[in-house]
Amino acid sequence: MLGIISYGDFVKRFLIDYLYIATGAFILAIGISCFLVPMKLSTGGVSGVGTVLYYFFNVPLSVTTLVINAGLFVMGYRMLKKEAIFKTLAGILFLALFLEITGLFGTYTEDRLIASLFGGILAGIGVGLTVIRGASTGGSDFAALMINKRMPHVSVATVIMIIDGIVITLSGIAFKDYTVMFYSVISLYVAGRVTDFIMVRGNWAKSVYIISEKHEEIARAIIEDMDRGVTGIYGKGIYENKDKMLLMCIVKGREIPNLLERIKSLDGKAFTVIADVKEVHGEGFK
Repeated sequence: MLGIISYGDFVKRFLIDYLYIATGAFILAIGISCFLVPMKLSTGGVSGVGTVLYYFFNVPLSVTTLVINAGLFVMGYRMLKKEAIFKTLAGILFLALFLEITGLFGTYTEDRLIASLFGGILAGIGVGLTVIRGASTGGSDFAALMINKRMPHVSVATVIMIIDGIVITLSGIAFKDYTVMFYSVISLYVAGRVTDFIMVRGNWAKSVYIISEKHEEIARAIIEDMDRGVTGIYGKGIYENKDKMLLMCIVKGREIPNLLERIKSLDGKAFTVIADVKEVHGEGFK
């Protein structure tokens, strides 16, 4: 029975993984083919090179993407885990296929700003859906991994930013249109932000720090009434030279008004600091 259950779980995970990868590649292809390429925009990387080759030499974007990504994959696949190798290969093939298909779709060519925003959003969603399943569609992240292996003191994120920046700059020079560079930077920024959001699955929260003479009452109220954990951190108030107890808890954004009301009802003089938290793992959170 355990073997059957394990096999069933494996099949389910396999199907979900490749459904995400295919969906992400399809959404990314729509963003590139329907919004970015028609306006000569890109988010850097291979798609930027493909856009230039398409306009100057009429090379299909799907062909450029497949050839360059396949070359990068051959050079860099050893740096991937065994499972990620097959997923990334699938991502590369799916993207090339869907670029060919979406190239037949209608294109948007009315406003460059709108195209850069929509293209960036779709690209960010597509990359995010692919990355959260441990895959990739190739591009500058592969090149960055290889450079980072030779120069480990340079972070992968920095190398990706440099590569994308160079591609966007060269695209503007090639088209002799520096507004292309400007709107491509907007697309790149939007895509990055959306990818970050997808990767943390929107699991945003708030960290709350509370300093109060009535820290025990406040902590009890948070634990018992709100069913949230609280951590007490010993500290010292430098101005008054007194020992202090700093309470720290993580709550969801919608719980903040309730929390502040409880703190105020127990100690109107409590000092409270609230900060954003991008991702939380543990009991009470995804």
